[in-house]
Amino acid sequence: MSGSLHIFRREVVNGLPHFQINYNLVGRSFAKVVDGDHQLNEFLEVAAALPGDVIEDAWKQLDSTGSANVVDVDIAESQAIANDMRIAPTDF
Repeated sequence: MSGSLHIFRREVVNGLPHFQINYNLVGRSFAKVVDGDHQLNEFLEVAAALPGDVIEDAWKQLDSTGSANVVDVDIAESQAIANDMRIAPTDF
């Protein structure tokens, strides 16, 4: 079953920006905060296994609006937990 990623840039006065990643499935949500561009890229490339063009589009969205939405993402619940995502409350 596929879900969607919602990524939000959280600016920090000193240091690297933080990114909050929410992964939403029907009936379940996961969340994680990563530090800096490198960690976000690593998550998108490895944990989410997104193709390069989708990652590039997500960065364009982040650069223009501070947030990005990526649909049709397949991350198994066990994989989300293994990548330090925490189960979050959901209204879906």
